[in-house]
Order: sequence, then structure tokens, then C-alpha cells
Amino acid sequence: MDMNLRLILGEQPAQDVTHIWREACKQAHHTLEILEPGRPATRALIERLRLNTFPALLLDERVLAVGNPTPERARQVLRSLSETDAD
Repeated sequence: MDMNLRLILGEQPAQDVTHIWREACKQAHHTLEILEPGRPATRALIERLRLNTFPALLLDERVLAVGNPTPERARQVLRSLSETDAD
């Protein structure tokens, strides 16, 4: 099932983190939207969710992961979504 995930980047985004999440989402057949922290809508979301650590991966308004994952950890996070969805 395709899920629309959002990745909020930090002020100093790392290209490897973006690449890791893009590849993991692609392999899991999920859509990934990259949110820039300087945009007003993103800032409002950050405040609403009280986020302090970035990058942050979201599903709807649920925080799934924060920080810089390894490729394997990113795949684990997405696999856990598929397992939860199957229940």
C-alpha cells in the first residue's frame, strides 16, 4: 500500500540522509515529500508537533523517525509500517 510520507529536513540538510529515505521509500513503494524547514507551512508543522530533532520522517502527523538513519534502519522503519498496516 502506498503511503505518503514527509521528511522534514534540518537547516543544514545532508544529501545522504535525503538519499537514504528516498531509496527506502522507493523500494517500499511509498511516496516521499521533502519539506524545507524555512517554509511557513513547515515551520507551523514543526511547532505543532514540537519537533526539535531533524531530519524527521512523518506519516500524517505521526513522527516515525528522527535523526540520520542507516539505510538498513530506514528500511526497518518502513517495513514496520507495512506490518502494522497488515494487522
